[in-house]
Amino acid sequence: MIIDSHCHIDFDVFDKDRLAVLQRADSVGVKKIIVPGVMQNTWHKIKSCCEEFSVLYACYGLHPYFLDAHDPQHLIDLKAYIDINKPIAVGECGLDFFMKDLKVDAQIFYFEQQLDIALEFNLPVVIHARKSTEAVINSIKQRKGLRGMIHSYSGSYEQAIQLVNMGFYLSFGGPITYEKSNRLHRLVKQLPLEYLLVETDSPDQLVSQPAMDVVENRNEPAFIVNVVEKIADLRNTDIETISSITSKNSVNLFNL
Repeated sequence: MIIDSHCHIDFDVFDKDRLAVLQRADSVGVKKIIVPGVMQNTWHKIKSCCEEFSVLYACYGLHPYFLDAHDPQHLIDLKAYIDINKPIAVGECGLDFFMKDLKVDAQIFYFEQQLDIALEFNLPVVIHARKSTEAVINSIKQRKGLRGMIHSYSGSYEQAIQLVNMGFYLSFGGPITYEKSNRLHRLVKQLPLEYLLVETDSPDQLVSQPAMDVVENRNEPAFIVNVVEKIADLRNTDIETISSITSKNSVNLFNL
């Protein structure tokens, strides 16, 4: 069994063939898929998808990339939505300091409010951290008992150890399959397997050599096999071991 710990299967690019995508995933052993929310107006579609397909598990949150679409009222809406619909996590939330129009204060406001909501509901949090790992760590440090994952981890080894020591899991996807991703390769070799997750971040972050034809330059959950194979190669072990341990990690984090 493989668990895709981060996949936007609700996005419109999957509307025409979502069932076929999930069937391809199932055929290669992907048995559970975590679906993070990015905006208030996407939550209902995630909920509908998860009701239709039992392999999907919902998270609800406000992504920093879509900052202009957020409103403080959406944080109130988020609490109400979580209370009623019982997701497995809060997110995708986080900080993205790579964007041209940073609006750092607004990003931090929505991020930390969602961390507090995760604590209030005793849920893990799914965090986006691009060029912002240190700031993310500082916010986590202020909230004892918080747990979660950093998706598509791209920070340093030293930062990774800080996160692991606070009980956070680190997820890796398509970028580790790239030949020139030497820093990520070193990370995956060094970090404890007990804190690693695998993901596709579909439809984004394509793997270097997809296992099948790519639809419109789109990533999909079945391609997580390439990620698992690369980690197994880097760790000098077999894909069954990586699949088993990373799936167990996802089950533990999300209480699946």
